[in-house]
Amino acid sequence: MSDASSLPALIAWGLSIGGLLFGMWLLTRSADWFVDGAVGLAFRLRMPPLIVGFVIVGFGTSAPEMLVSVLAAAQGLPLLSLGNAYGSNITNVLLILGASMLIAPIALHRVALRRDIPFLLLTTLFIVGLALFGSLTRLHGAILVAAFILFLAWQIFQAMKKREATPCEGAQEVAPLGRSLFLTLGGLGALLAASQILVMSARFIAERAAAAAGMSPEATQLIIGITVVALGTSLPELMASITAMRKGQHDIALGNVVGSNCFNLCIVAGLALLIHPVSEDTMPYAFRYRDGLIMLATTLTLWVGGLLAWLRVHGKKRDVTLGRKWGISFLVAWLLYTLWVFTHTAN
Repeated sequence: MSDASSLPALIAWGLSIGGLLFGMWLLTRSADWFVDGAVGLAFRLRMPPLIVGFVIVGFGTSAPEMLVSVLAAAQGLPLLSLGNAYGSNITNVLLILGASMLIAPIALHRVALRRDIPFLLLTTLFIVGLALFGSLTRLHGAILVAAFILFLAWQIFQAMKKREATPCEGAQEVAPLGRSLFLTLGGLGALLAASQILVMSARFIAERAAAAAGMSPEATQLIIGITVVALGTSLPELMASITAMRKGQHDIALGNVVGSNCFNLCIVAGLALLIHPVSEDTMPYAFRYRDGLIMLATTLTLWVGGLLAWLRVHGKKRDVTLGRKWGISFLVAWLLYTLWVFTHTAN
């Protein structure tokens, strides 16, 4: 793929688009293998259930975003990395939760409203505020990574205090230890390969699209990162959340999205900034004033919607839920935003 520019244009475009599609498919499959293997290891090693869900599954479904962004930043494409993180967070809330709400109303646990979503909101405010008023530096990336590590350590500490002495229910249904180890290592290796294919394909498309449309390379990186790559790397979360909703595991669907978004901002964006900071003069207007503010608005809407739902059921023996009307609104907002990105991203 590195010398695709020497091929005839039609063949080069075909290989790049094919690589993009194959990379998305392999990302989805390899994430499934990794999560299945990691959960199997957790069960066999008698890890607490909360750690299994938050750490193992959360890392597994967010690993595509992390690998794609780190590779993109290492290849000098920091806006593709940040666009991937921003776009994945927007996609997670509007598309994934929206689709989940169409299947059934999604339950919002009070701990999510009091702890997890506020942490996500604070980290979103931090990175969006920095982008609005200046550059994004390595120090900012280090702060994001450190904040997530501290938050994760606190989560694990709380989980260990309440851990069960026996494995999770259904542990007998997971794969044996040897197969779980093979799935974990094989899935991680496939994730690395798929991420490399996806980044190289996206880089070719970004460069050629910039030249054809007369747009700056930075603006085109942003379009590819926020839409195509973000959607492709969010497929594991989408599949996991829809499956969880069908099985009545609403807390898994919500926790998957909130945990993944925290990971995207703190680890995905943080590591990308540690590798390749973004200066103020190379930051597109759309990234500064559109995408970050929309990501902030989606997170704030989720939190406010949950608080309003909690006020309606306060004192009643009912779950705090967001139903199908919210789901339709989220999906419509995602479609409008995606259309906006494609038609109005300028130099």
